[in-house]
Amino acid sequence: MTLSHFSARLGALAAASALSAALVFVAPQAHAATNGSYYKIELAQPTAAKPELLRSVFVTCEGTNCRAPMASTAPKNMCVSIARKFGAVVAFTAGERVFTADEVAACNGDNVKK
Repeated sequence: MTLSHFSARLGALAAASALSAALVFVAPQAHAATNGSYYKIELAQPTAAKPELLRSVFVTCEGTNCRAPMASTAPKNMCVSIARKFGAVVAFTAGERVFTADEVAACNGDNVKK
């Protein structure tokens, strides 16, 4: 093997190592930055509830604002579950999707905690 072959292989190895390091350190940080805030919920009444496990994720509330990481359920199902557990929902966002007033009303339905 000549010096040029060795240099090319060394360069490829260095590039692969740099890419691997970037994925190991950057990807978890990006996930951590969005973790806990995929669902954003505003309740009609403040709640003092502790974090609750709903649809396989923990929903955390402070006053009338709640948040949760992404779950493997449809956003409507998450909205309904939150209304049942915490009370009437007045605003609901799943990622970039903002629920309309009709969708929020459907979440509340007859299932709202009294």
